[in-house]
Amino acid sequence: MLELKIIEPGESDFTSPLILVEAQGKKARPCIDYRRLNKVTRTQFFPLPNIEELLEKVSAAKYISILDLTRGYWQIPLSPRAQRYASFVTTFGTFKPLRLPFGLKNAPYYFSRLMANLLRNCEDFAVPYVDDIAIFSLAWDDHLKHLKDVFDRLRSAKLHIKPSKCQFAQAYVKYLGHLVGQGLRTPGELKVQVIKDFPIPTNKTQVRAF
Repeated sequence: MLELKIIEPGESDFTSPLILVEAQGKKARPCIDYRRLNKVTRTQFFPLPNIEELLEKVSAAKYISILDLTRGYWQIPLSPRAQRYASFVTTFGTFKPLRLPFGLKNAPYYFSRLMANLLRNCEDFAVPYVDDIAIFSLAWDDHLKHLKDVFDRLRSAKLHIKPSKCQFAQAYVKYLGHLVGQGLRTPGELKVQVIKDFPIPTNKTQVRAF
């Protein structure tokens, strides 16, 4: 993160510890423990888009592109005041984040608000969900215009996408756990497999649970 200029050495009278978090089947990864800071932080709320509405819009399209922002949070710079409170301490010294770190209570709020403002007045052809942007059109010429509009907005905001995780001008895409496109919408393979693997109910209680 030092090489990427996401953090830099610094001093602060507010620091949180860096800890290792273990996940089953994965290597332990370093995380900043912001629990004490989050307890005294006023919660900011920003509504997530309605998933059903997003699926309905995107599934009706003939051309769909999905853009994935590269390390979305890290594209948001922190003010000097925020850097002071978000600083963290390690065995190698104290560091301050220059970009929005994971773990802060209001990080999702600021990122969601950024994406909503970025795509304001684009609701008819582009919608955000966390760090993904779905661009959907009924005609090819319109899709090219819609892509250009979104790219211009990203460029103006100095936001970057990760091409290897993007999909362009597809008839069908996997989106929010569904396969959508051409007026169709079906549950994703994983959701279907979960139902297939569910044990056959043998009594009333299990039937109700199913």
